[in-house]
Amino acid sequence: MSYVALYRRWRPECFADLVGQEHISRTLSRAVTSGQTSHAYLFTGPRGTGKTSTAKILARSLNCAEGPTLSPCGHCDSCRAIGDGSSMDVFEIDAASNRGIDEIRDLRETVKFAPTEGRYKIYIIDEVHMLTTEAFNALLKTLEEPPPNVLFILATTEPHKVPATIQSRCQRYDFHRITVTEIRDRLSYVCRESGIAAAEDALGIIAAAADGGMRDALSILDQCSALAEGELTAERVQEALGLVGNTRITQLAMQIADKNAAALLTNLGALLQSGRELKQILSELALYFRSLMIAGVGGTLGAAELYGTQEESLRTAAERFTQEEIMEILRRLNETMRELRSAPQPRIAAEAMLLSLCHESVQSACMPPRDTVPAEAGAEAARIARLEAQVQRLTASLVAAQRTAQEMPSAPSQKGEKKSAAARRAAPAKAAAAKTPHPAAVPVDSAPRKLDMELWRRFQEELKTRNRLAASLLSGAGYGGLTETHFFIEQPNDMARDYIRKRHRAVFEEVMSALVGRPVEIVCNGDEEDAPAAPADPPEPEYPAQVKELLAMAGPGAQVEEIEKPTAARRKAPTAGAEKASGAAAEGSAYDTYEPTPDEEAEMMGDELPNDEDT
Repeated sequence: MSYVALYRRWRPECFADLVGQEHISRTLSRAVTSGQTSHAYLFTGPRGTGKTSTAKILARSLNCAEGPTLSPCGHCDSCRAIGDGSSMDVFEIDAASNRGIDEIRDLRETVKFAPTEGRYKIYIIDEVHMLTTEAFNALLKTLEEPPPNVLFILATTEPHKVPATIQSRCQRYDFHRITVTEIRDRLSYVCRESGIAAAEDALGIIAAAADGGMRDALSILDQCSALAEGELTAERVQEALGLVGNTRITQLAMQIADKNAAALLTNLGALLQSGRELKQILSELALYFRSLMIAGVGGTLGAAELYGTQEESLRTAAERFTQEEIMEILRRLNETMRELRSAPQPRIAAEAMLLSLCHESVQSACMPPRDTVPAEAGAEAARIARLEAQVQRLTASLVAAQRTAQEMPSAPSQKGEKKSAAARRAAPAKAAAAKTPHPAAVPVDSAPRKLDMELWRRFQEELKTRNRLAASLLSGAGYGGLTETHFFIEQPNDMARDYIRKRHRAVFEEVMSALVGRPVEIVCNGDEEDAPAAPADPPEPEYPAQVKELLAMAGPGAQVEEIEKPTAARRKAPTAGAEKASGAAAEGSAYDTYEPTPDEEAEMMGDELPNDEDT
């Protein structure tokens, strides 16, 4: 007789043989004994959890010659026919290859006939979610009102693809993933009954690798037992499954703790040379650091987990890392495993990540600065920081204007009030300019700049989530550093620099202010040159010694007013007539002197000129 695989040889034959599905076996057992079986069932759950096996157990229990019974005999014609798939009353249909409406129409024609041998005609439709919409519609009426003694059992791994109209006409049973402990115990029983010598730790590795499926666990055991020579050990299982193993993974983790980058890369290269997959290495490394995280907080690891048997050594190893470091390492491992799917050189990506884990600033990278505003504060915190910065700038400008006004001396006499009209017109303009400074005139902080590249990386990531268009302007840009009030960006592209200044300045300042926890302003390269220079104070005039003595005697606030020196002609006292003449001349200075003709004078005086005697 040919060899029969373990998962076929040890397939459950009754409800008592089901592993990890007690909630289903108990319910169906009561339905069989009480005669309250439904006409339609829907079995859902992951692969290898016993859906089809449960359907066949239910069919045997109902059609057994000794039934209905919870323990089919397995020897009658009905039980043997159901077991080898030759029964005329139990039909197992693969919906993946019989998914059309024609197959369902044939089923509707055959469902009308009564069972030939057993009590029930049972249709087991596996992978029912693969049926087309037309096929589901054709099955709908038959499923709702089947003929007597007809039972439908639908099985699927994707219940969300089954229409709600079909699900509402079935009793749904959800099959759970089988736990590692239950799988390991079942494997131990199979090994004892089959005469396979296997170590407990080897069975634990197989149970963890099965990922909740009993069929997968039996298939792995079958594969490893064929490879083993004598007793099945953990090393044989790791070799068969391509696993790295506890020893090598622990070495990698401790080399990360020691910051030994050279040994870490050498160990990684040796694993790759031995045929281990890069993704498998990172996956097991992530599982090890997960175990360290649980052990570090005092949690308990299951004995059947991949590293559950090393609890004491895990607690010792966990003391070499802080919880923040472990979580940061797990985050980077997960990111790298996602990148491996599309990376052109996966090994380079993994090596770069491992080197970054060995860097001395791993803890500082995962620990945010104390004065950093949490990222959860969002746009509200950034806007508040920007408004506070504007209030501080305006307050400083007003204080400077008030100080300037107080320092301006007042005139002690009427001479100070006799200013020129041009000076009086310029005074309001100067006061307005002092109260409202130009934004570009704000002096740039000249303090030493801090060049924190990790802050620059976080700034780029946060800006990308906030505004992808603004983040694209950083292409080719460099980081110029950070002071208490400004951060500097070196953008060689003039167009991008103009867009940053005019359109996206607000979002740049909001993001950086939220990261550093204080209001800061953006300065692109060239902004310092574009800012207008502050006006220089006028130099103090040089007065003669006598004038300086008079100013000292007059006290603070005294002013020197220069009066134009009169000429010699003006020193003479003018007469009244001269004053009138000068006034008239002054009034008519804008016009040319007009001399009338004799005829015009005659016309003004009358028809005749007056005699000389009368004049």
